[in-house]
Amino acid sequence: MINKETIYLDYNATTPLDHDVYQAMVPYLMNSFGNPSSKYFLGKEAKDAISEARRNVAELINAEENEIIFTSGASESNSTILMGIALKNLDKKHIITSSIEHPAILEACRHLQEYYGFRITKLPVDSNGVIGIKELLNAIDTQTCLVTIMMVNNEVGSIQPIEQISRICKENGIHFHCDAVQGVGKVKIDVKEIAVDSLSISAHKIYGPKGVGCLYIREGIKISPLIYGGSQEMGIRSGTENVAGIIGFGVAAKIARDHLSSNHQQMQDLRNIFLEELKNLSDWSINGSLESSVPTTLNIQFSGIRGEALAAALNQYGVCVSISSACSSSSAKLSYVLKAMGKSDDEIRSSIRISFGKFTTQLEIIEAVRLISKIVSQLRTISSKYSPKIEERVHIG
Repeated sequence: MINKETIYLDYNATTPLDHDVYQAMVPYLMNSFGNPSSKYFLGKEAKDAISEARRNVAELINAEENEIIFTSGASESNSTILMGIALKNLDKKHIITSSIEHPAILEACRHLQEYYGFRITKLPVDSNGVIGIKELLNAIDTQTCLVTIMMVNNEVGSIQPIEQISRICKENGIHFHCDAVQGVGKVKIDVKEIAVDSLSISAHKIYGPKGVGCLYIREGIKISPLIYGGSQEMGIRSGTENVAGIIGFGVAAKIARDHLSSNHQQMQDLRNIFLEELKNLSDWSINGSLESSVPTTLNIQFSGIRGEALAAALNQYGVCVSISSACSSSSAKLSYVLKAMGKSDDEIRSSIRISFGKFTTQLEIIEAVRLISKIVSQLRTISSKYSPKIEERVHIG
């Protein structure tokens, strides 16, 4: 749980461990410590528990149990499927992705380009952070073997047209992978309806433990493993399973499925309160669109200040938010997501990301907005009197 003196507004980075998840994990850290591959009762206990967790994760996205491969997290899942599909298609070396994907996707694509000669097309996005279907259709050619597009963007919360993308890929015989890390638990996911070929999830984004996730691979699709050495996880992911982590993931998945609708409404209410409270402050705007994004994420620019100065001052009050740029004036360190959406360097430097979660309260939102308004006003006053650089050195008391 979160310290009562902390106002945590960075749920997109990671979520706190749910108490019920923690309680479910404890026995598998202490007493039920068996290796799932062992034949005696301790091993069977662990194996049965993993099977239950696999069932819970499968039910979260309406998949079959044998389509769920447990991994160390979404980064491994993404690398596994991208490498697996690419190495099956060395005669068709073209991959389509978007310009706002997570580095786990973009770096894997860069590796395939640099070391295997793949051609990578990065689709542009509009001012709301959404790709265009026309651009996707124009990018597809006879050499395209893979399309990989995220479900929800981690910086601005934009939702991509996954069902349309999936239908186009199916019509063209192209594998479609979806990084669903920021979508799971926030939007309904039914892999049979959206017909994706593969999909990645990370447990720590849905109040589960860090270091565990899964790769959904539609039945019938065969790929080479990324890790060799054993027969675990249907031969796709060798290595003794992280039993306690997988158990926690399974419980987190069940909770996420059971409370999807109520959580969505809670997030909408919190966002509405935040924006209503912020109306008393002038000269701010939202990066992206409320209509085409999940309600858990707000990326806001405050004119006349630096986002890093605002975030640093908020941190002194115990308020945790994320910034859209590193602590540098270099354009290379600025958010490539906001750049792709057409934002200027100054707009990006003045932006912060706020993301809510199920432990966020209305009182926390009201207090956070009060502090944001106070600090932004102080920074603007300082900035108007002194050089723009001084705000980076000022301690807000």
